[in-house]
Parts: sequence; C-alpha cells; structure tokens
Amino acid sequence: MKKIIFSFDAETACIDKNYFTKTADKLISEIKKIKDALAKGYETDFASVNLPSDKKMLDAVQSLITEKKRLNPSILVVVGIGGSNLGTIAVHKALNGTLYNEKNPPIKVYFADTVDSDYLGDIIQIVEGELQKGRNVLINVVTKSGRTTETIANFEVFLDLLMKYKPDNYKDQIVMTTDKGSALWNYGKKYGFSCLGIPKRVGGRYSVFSPVGLFPLGFIDIDLKKLLDGAQNMVVSCTSENISENMAAISASFLYYHYQHAIRMHDTFIFSRALYAIGLWYRQLVSESLGKKFDRQGNIVEAGITPTVSLGTTDLHSVAQLYLGGPKDKFTTFVTARPKRKIILPNFLDFDQFVANIQGKSVSSIMDAVSEGVKRAYKKEERPFVSVEIPQIDEFCIGQFLQWKMLEIIYLGYLLNVNPFDQPQVELYKKETREVLKNE
Repeated sequence: MKKIIFSFDAETACIDKNYFTKTADKLISEIKKIKDALAKGYETDFASVNLPSDKKMLDAVQSLITEKKRLNPSILVVVGIGGSNLGTIAVHKALNGTLYNEKNPPIKVYFADTVDSDYLGDIIQIVEGELQKGRNVLINVVTKSGRTTETIANFEVFLDLLMKYKPDNYKDQIVMTTDKGSALWNYGKKYGFSCLGIPKRVGGRYSVFSPVGLFPLGFIDIDLKKLLDGAQNMVVSCTSENISENMAAISASFLYYHYQHAIRMHDTFIFSRALYAIGLWYRQLVSESLGKKFDRQGNIVEAGITPTVSLGTTDLHSVAQLYLGGPKDKFTTFVTARPKRKIILPNFLDFDQFVANIQGKSVSSIMDAVSEGVKRAYKKEERPFVSVEIPQIDEFCIGQFLQWKMLEIIYLGYLLNVNPFDQPQVELYKKETREVLKNE
C-alpha cells in the first residue's frame, strides 16, 4: 500500500530548527498518553484512536449493511450535520468523484445537512419521486446527542414521507446512528428501528471511522477495511516517540511554532477537486477543537487557529494576490494528488501564440507545473508552507490522511493548552436556538 508523503524543510516552513525540536519534544508525554489509551478502549478522551482497529464494530456495521442492501434502495439519504456527515462527504467525494456521471456509486447518496427549505425541498422531491415509483429509500439519521435541532427536524420530514408511502415497512428503511442511551437511541429501540451506537467518548468531529462514517460509506461500496487499515497505519506511526517519524507531531509543531509568532491562519491549499471536501472536514476539526475561550486551567485565552481551504488551480485566480502580497499571517499546507486519469492536449502548434509550451502535454503536467510554480513563489516571498502528496486517491491513502490530521489536532491542542475534545461555545448557540423556538 502506498503512503502519503509529507515534505518540509526549515527554509520553506520558515522555522527555527532548534525551536522546532524543543516544541516537538514537548509532545512526548502526550504521545505516551495516547499509546496508553490504545489499551483502554473507549474509556479516555483519546477514544477515537481505537476505532480503526475495532473489528467487532466493523463486523456489526457490515452486517447491517448486508441486511439493508436486501431492500435494494435506490437512494441513501444521510441526515446529519457537522461531524455527523462531513467526514462521510469527504471520503465519498474523494473516492466517487465530484460528479455522479464521473463514477456512479451503487446508489445515489444525498446529505440533508441544513434546514434550508429550498435545498431540503430538492431532496424531498427526489425521495418522493422514488417512493411514488414504488422504490425503497434508505434514511440514515446521524446525531451523536440525539437532540440536534436541524437533524431531528429533517428526520421528521423524511420519516413522514416513509410512513406515507411505506406504511407496512417504513421502519426497515431507517437506520439511527447515535450514542447508546441517547433520547434517539431509546426511541429507536422502543419502536424497533435499526440502531448503531457511537462510542460515548468519541466526539463527532473524530467519528468518521465509527458507524457515523462506516455505515453510509460501506453502503455505497467504499472498501471499509482498506480505509481503516490506512487509518491504523497512521495511528501506529503517529504515536511513535521518535519525533522525526511522527508526522502528526511534526505538523502540529509547525503550526504551534507559527502560532507563537502571530501566524494564526492555516490554509489547506488542495490541488485536487476530489479532495476539496476533505479540506472542509479539516476546517471543522481545527475550528471546534482549537477555538477555545478558556485554557485547561480555566483562564481566558481566546485561543484558536483560523482554518481556510483553497482549491488549486481555481482559487489562484481569486486569492493568490492576497496570499503572496498581503499580510504574512498565514501558514499553508499544499496538498497534491496523483490523478486517476490521463488527458493529453492535442498538438495545435498555432496555439503557441496564446500559451507556449503546453501542446501535446498532459493536463496533469500542467497542474504539476502550476503547483510547483506556486511553491517557488511562496518561497521567494517567504510565505511559510509544507507539502503533502497523496500518491493514489484510494481508501488506504484517504484513511491515512484523515487519521493523521485528527492526531495532529490532538497534539496541537496539548501545545496550546486547550481541550481539543469539547465545544462549549457551540452549545451556547444551540441553547439560544431552543429558547427562540420555545418563544415563537
């Protein structure tokens, strides 16, 4: 299996080597805690690192997938938001392409992740059309707490549709993914719905390798074993106490170094449209994990790194001027990938008058030239960056990348002295929303 390649040097990352070594060495105690957590299952805050090796969980998910495939549904609708669906979307987009006519999964999958009436209405129309034709539709409602306002509201809409068109077997076409013992779990068990449990100490943004992501991804024929094998490979290497071999410790140390030097924006610049949704998943991981009002001792610190996502080459025509000429307040991770297809330009020599030196070349070589040109420009302008290459867009490499980034953020939370597992300010808006709804 091929492994992702993380490239950096002190010059292009704009770091002091001695400072970096000292910062990385601070992580040894945290690395030991995570290694200890591997022996404690789901009993610690580091519970998510146990997901890739949980064969019992995988077997339960695959058994339910087999059962629900017997219904031969034409559509899967994932009803969830944030950590309940961003990881699933990221893996799906990376492996199935960004257009359905690019590579059709066995069934179409839609994500009901907002209470935007127009967007939701489009999905409802599609689902109702399938039901009117007598086809089955599978609804996977995903909410860790079982009480997420948007998710429960959307689920009610689809439940109502199923009850209308499939009164005799609508329960068979619903899978509930939630914490065991949550209000939704208890409801599902009481009325005979299929339920998948999320380990309690696995937070939503760390849950892509739990039933949250595994059920819908396996249902559309993503190779779950390869995905988890890639993640497990990274768990092993990123819990190494040999810092030079620990990608998560290294990347966390780079981000922390620049945070200490007032560079508090991190741009993930992705030169692959298929991987763009991974950038959106990472954006939530960074924001919720590190954006904290209080440190671990309860002191007000208002810490955080602002994550942005850029798409190459598209966004070079909108943000490159700012990134290369504006404030030096950003650290960039460039992500490139080997494409699945090879497209060769025709040899129109008279087109040299428009753009020279591209005739007869592959589109991917032009992408490579652009990405290399961008890195050279960043180096000349002393804009700090590191590079990641995905040698093959497959389950193993995607599993590696996601697990690497989750461990990176856990280590960075330790360095910043904040809790990377809670999200108290998110709960504030949820509380206020419930008050608004109560008083309407």
